[in-house]
Amino acid sequence: MKKIPKLIANTAEQLFYQKGFANVGVDEIRDQSGCSKTTLYKHFGNKDNLIFEVLKIRNLRFQQDLSAAIKDLDQNDAIIQIFKWHLTWFKQDNFNGCLFIRANEELHHDQAIKQLAIEHKEFIRQLISQQLPQTPQHITLTNQLMVILEGLLNISVVYKDDKTLYDAMINDNFALITNLLYN
Repeated sequence: MKKIPKLIANTAEQLFYQKGFANVGVDEIRDQSGCSKTTLYKHFGNKDNLIFEVLKIRNLRFQQDLSAAIKDLDQNDAIIQIFKWHLTWFKQDNFNGCLFIRANEELHHDQAIKQLAIEHKEFIRQLISQQLPQTPQHITLTNQLMVILEGLLNISVVYKDDKTLYDAMINDNFALITNLLYN
């Protein structure tokens, strides 16, 4: 991506992540990026196209980073690393939940956004699935691990300020994950 569109997309991503999609206007993106509205519209056409491009960029970066985090790990270690990678993200100061879930909620009328959110979540589910041995419980275990991961994502938003309860839920779920993988 060229320098100016990348600057606009990065600025928009940060603002959308902090404030949501409806709460960020083109004027704020223009002001924060230092680019004109004309430049923004020239590269993205409209706010909806910008949102879609931001999500595509974020999804690609997410897939690359998570795939790199589990490269060369064996099955169970890879699954544990998928969870640890997410927990590291959840503990970041600027953590504000999943942008794909938020996009799907705020822009539920947009089928392209909905499809991209599904593709994003399916990438994670398939990554988990690929690490599991092909047993009769394979799909069930994949889905259970995905639900645990998504649950951890949500409690990381809701219980962000209650460290004691948050840590207990994380530890309990890691015990459950270990039990599911090794028993």
